Amino acid sequence: MLRLALPLVPATLDPAKAADLPSLNVSHELYAGLTRFSATGVEPDLAESWDVGEGGLVWTFHLREDLRWSDDVPITAADFRRSWLRALAPRTAAPYAGPALGIVRGARRLHATGRGGLGVEALDDRTLRVTLQHPVPWFDELAAFPVAAPAPPRPTAFSGPFRLVSAGAKRLVLERNFNYWNAGAVKPRRLAFGASTKKADAVLPSGLAGPGLPWIDTVRPAPRGAAELPMLATGLLWFVTRGTPLADRDARQYVAWVVTHLDLDTPPATLVPPEMPGASTVNSHAPVLLQSAPRPLRLTLVWAQSDVTGSRIAAGLRRHDKQLRSFDIELGFRPVRNLGELLGLAGPPARPGVDLVLLGWSSKIFDAYNLLDLFPCGSAFNVAGWCDPSYAALMRQAVRTFNDEARWRIERRLVEKLHDAVPAIPVYAANDHFTLAPGVHGFSWSPIGFYELMGMTRS
Repeated sequence: MLRLALPLVPATLDPAKAADLPSLNVSHELYAGLTRFSATGVEPDLAESWDVGEGGLVWTFHLREDLRWSDDVPITAADFRRSWLRALAPRTAAPYAGPALGIVRGARRLHATGRGGLGVEALDDRTLRVTLQHPVPWFDELAAFPVAAPAPPRPTAFSGPFRLVSAGAKRLVLERNFNYWNAGAVKPRRLAFGASTKKADAVLPSGLAGPGLPWIDTVRPAPRGAAELPMLATGLLWFVTRGTPLADRDARQYVAWVVTHLDLDTPPATLVPPEMPGASTVNSHAPVLLQSAPRPLRLTLVWAQSDVTGSRIAAGLRRHDKQLRSFDIELGFRPVRNLGELLGLAGPPARPGVDLVLLGWSSKIFDAYNLLDLFPCGSAFNVAGWCDPSYAALMRQAVRTFNDEARWRIERRLVEKLHDAVPAIPVYAANDHFTLAPGVHGFSWSPIGFYELMGMTRS
């Protein structure tokens, strides 16, 4: 048995209802999907292959032969259709149903109203055909989220590498699922999850925020000897462009120039994390240019005190108060307790008196698109309130471009628009960490936030 320490013991193991990273990751070990996250993308899981037709609109997944639940009942394509309908039903309140399955034809209406059809067909026991609302290049990645796994038809049925043996408020015990299609790769006989690090064989990543959602850094400094794990997350300093002095682009450029020339005790950050495929093409490394010095600026910064790195940046800005005043910038500070309170102030639209917001984002796919999708006019997370119709038009072009190099070139044009308009600037990159006891190895990690425990063992 391997004893593994989590930051918290999951409150739910329902793959449709899991929201925080510990719950998502334990669900990921209990329930397999069509695909499975790896370090750089996804690999086949219950689907052995898939075809993409009609310009990316129709995805046909071919399930492996003789798939079985842990209680020996066959797993079929109909299990996926049943589970996706359940996840999208409003009464289920599945946090990732919209972000992961909302691109399926009919899913948004079904999720909002509980009515209408869904573009998912079980053509036979081993063939699942999915029709999307519009083409996207990364539906195979969205299908790797636990919400897209077949939900258990019985409490004792599991489809992933492990099955649940016991569940309590302080401890979960999993054991090897011999019916998993790749059971030969499952090394541990048992896994025991708890929140205590005492006598743990591994202390697993401590981040809580799930991918594809507003994000603040809750990870404390790594303990000595811990291994660093890069994440596809970026901490942003937002410039509120509606009803504030920062409605003027020259003022935003000026503040951005000043901030980027302060020593805030954080490494340089880029909008697109370096681990993101295509980051070297997409990112702009041009310096922020100082166009003119506007009239004196009085601005208020808000951030969440639970944001560890964000709080350090706010402290750095406070430490540079004299230098900011020498540039005619008077900065006020308004900390709030947590992400919920921060979103209440930041909106969009931001509450009056809020000019600057520290709030990050964690990508749910291996493409810069998910970060760039914060900035279109209609984005529900466009804290800046910035709007450029030409930006939205380029986004529509990017999401329908399947060739990676061609899409990255479009995304570079999008980054250049952001560089010029300055609705936000990156101020920190995200990392997590883990520790393994001597002789324990086999932990693998995807910067999306999912880890793999199948191959863990003791030497």
